[in-house]
Amino acid sequence: MILPVKTNLLILLSAIMLTSCFSEDEVVTPQKPGDVETVVIEMLPEYTLQTWYSFEEGILSVNERNAWDLAMSTRPGDYTLWLNTSLFMYAAHTGIYDFETPVQTQGREWIFDESTGREGGNAIGRWWEESGKQYRANNEVILIDRGVDDDGISRGFLKIQPQIDPLTGEVTIRIAKPDGSDKREFAFPKDETRRFVTLSFDRGYSDPQIEPPADKWELLFTTYTTTLFTDIGEPYPYLVNGVLLNDTVVMAAPDTTRPFAQIDRAYAETLWLKHERDAIGYDWKDVNGDVTSGNITYTVDSEKVYIVRNRQGYLYKMRFIDFYNNQGKKGYPTFEFQRL
Repeated sequence: MILPVKTNLLILLSAIMLTSCFSEDEVVTPQKPGDVETVVIEMLPEYTLQTWYSFEEGILSVNERNAWDLAMSTRPGDYTLWLNTSLFMYAAHTGIYDFETPVQTQGREWIFDESTGREGGNAIGRWWEESGKQYRANNEVILIDRGVDDDGISRGFLKIQPQIDPLTGEVTIRIAKPDGSDKREFAFPKDETRRFVTLSFDRGYSDPQIEPPADKWELLFTTYTTTLFTDIGEPYPYLVNGVLLNDTVVMAAPDTTRPFAQIDRAYAETLWLKHERDAIGYDWKDVNGDVTSGNITYTVDSEKVYIVRNRQGYLYKMRFIDFYNNQGKKGYPTFEFQRL
């Protein structure tokens, strides 16, 4: 049967649209499933460590969560600045463009970065402008609440003013206390092998860099700030401990419909995976007790399975099976995984 020209055109357009939804690196030759492996991540009872993990190579690096304050996107033309929300950090716009002017911290609208990693949920926002092939800072002074230390004590406030050299594109960050004292300035060079580059307000550009190259890791075990809701639906910020994705190339999604042992590659390929950083997140465990008093324990939900597509396009299944070490101390998430 010969289809009408209009029908053929619709079929052709549909095929093109479907093809365009997938990049070439998503086509992966299936391999024999791997063995089930078990991994323990050491975050410590106060969750002070961040661990960068690869399914193929294991733990790549570990750092203190307070080793950095700001991360900057390394994509061409993108200078988005992200807060280290593992420290409960916030930012506030001042509408002031003279760095020498003292600024007040009271009465500000304080915002934290959304845990999804969406650019629309970025607290600092677009602080630069593009003119032709050159980029310039808008020079607004941004207030930073540095969050809390390991004991939950405030780390204080700073003001920053990001700058871009319009000729070289080099980024520098002016830093001072809100009253203008303790001024300093740090260069913030890009490294396009990485997803972000990081900077400390105390030590400047991290060398070596905190985050491994973007093509090396899948999971970051860390605390981070997210939005929770009260029993009556009111939102409030909270510091949780969980897992964030390398959202440049890695995707994931939870599944509670099949037991871990019964999930195979064919089933995993039917699931809709997401790029959001918190696609795995923190709710693979349940909290028991009073959160406000801190008298709580955790129970891991081992029935919740996560499907992860790694940076090379291979599918993995993983589930958490514990949050305590052999001495009964919290902060040691244990999970098992298998390549499908």
